[in-house]
Amino acid sequence: MGRYLEVPVQGDSKMHPDARKALFLAMKESLGKSREIYTAAFLRYKGAIKPVATSGDFETYGRIIIGLGGENVLETGLTLHHTYGTPFIPGTALKGLAAHYCDQVWGDKDREYRVGGLYHEALFGTTDYSGHIIFHDAWITPGTMPESLQMDVMTPHHGDYYSGKGAPTDFDDPLPITFLSIAGTFHIAVSCDKPEDEDGKKWAAFVFGLLSEALEHWGIGGKTSSGYGRLKHQESAGMRGTGEQGAREVSTANTSDPANSPRYRHGMTILVTRKEDPRGRDRLYFVADDGIGGFFKSDRLAGLKMGEQTRLRIMSILTPPSYVFEDPEQPPTQNEEKKQ
Repeated sequence: MGRYLEVPVQGDSKMHPDARKALFLAMKESLGKSREIYTAAFLRYKGAIKPVATSGDFETYGRIIIGLGGENVLETGLTLHHTYGTPFIPGTALKGLAAHYCDQVWGDKDREYRVGGLYHEALFGTTDYSGHIIFHDAWITPGTMPESLQMDVMTPHHGDYYSGKGAPTDFDDPLPITFLSIAGTFHIAVSCDKPEDEDGKKWAAFVFGLLSEALEHWGIGGKTSSGYGRLKHQESAGMRGTGEQGAREVSTANTSDPANSPRYRHGMTILVTRKEDPRGRDRLYFVADDGIGGFFKSDRLAGLKMGEQTRLRIMSILTPPSYVFEDPEQPPTQNEEKKQ
C-alpha cells in the first residue's frame, strides 16, 4: 500500500477502475499467507511486555481506521506494521487519546486531571519530559489478523468544494471512494517506568482503565464521529496484567491515591462488574472501573455470574469510598445524603 501500484489511479482513475480493488485484494491475500511468521512475532512481543505491563485484548465494535491521511500510493491511508504489514495501533496514538480523554472528561470532575494538573503531568508528561506511563504499540491478535482488512467505502458529495474549487451545490456528482478499514482484536498494554514498584503497577492499572473507557466511548483513529474507532475490553482473567487486578481490589488503601477515589457521582448510571462479596455473605457486590465497589439488592440480577457486567445507577457515595447502587430501570431514589 505504501510502495506498489500497477497503474496510477489518482487523477483519471476511470481508465483503470479495477486497479484499486486489485491492490486491496492483494493486501488481504498477503495477510493470510503471513499468519505463521506473524504468530511467532506476536508471541515474542506479548512475552516481552507481559511481566511489566497491565494488558488486555480489545475487540472492535465495527471498524477502525488508523492513519487514514498517512502517506501512501492512494488518497486513503492505513497504518500497517513496517515489518509484517499487519494492522497495529501506535502507542503514541493511544497516549494521545488517553491524555485528551483525561483532560476533557476526568478533568471536568477534578482539575488535577486537566492539562497542567498534577495527575495529568505525572501520567502523560509535558513538553520537557514524557511522564511515567508507557503506552506500548497495540498488535492485532493472530487469530483475527488474516481477515482484519475490510473493504469499505465513503462517498463525498462535493468534491470540488473540498478541493477548494467552488461552492457545494445540489448538482455535484457524488464520488464513491473505496478504502480499507480494520476489524479484529488488538492486544493493548500500558506500563509504568518503575515496573518493580507496587505503586507503579497500580498507576499502570489506573491508566489502563482510563484508556479502556476512552476507547469504548470516544474511539481512536479517523471518522470517529461516524462511529468508527470504538474498541471494547474483553473481560477475562487471562487477559489482565497482575497490577490491574490489585489496583481494582484495593479498598482499604489511602483514599488520597487517585486510583482509589470515586470517579463517578450520585445519579450516574455506570458499567459495573460482579465480584465476590468481600465480607463473605454472598450478597450482590459490584465494582466499577475506578476500583470502587458497592452492594445492590435485586432479584432481577441474582442470576448474574461472577465477572459478568451490567449497568447500575449510583444512589449514594459513602465514606470510606464505596457506592450504593440502585436499579436504573426504576425511578431514582430521592436520597438527600450525598456523601463524598
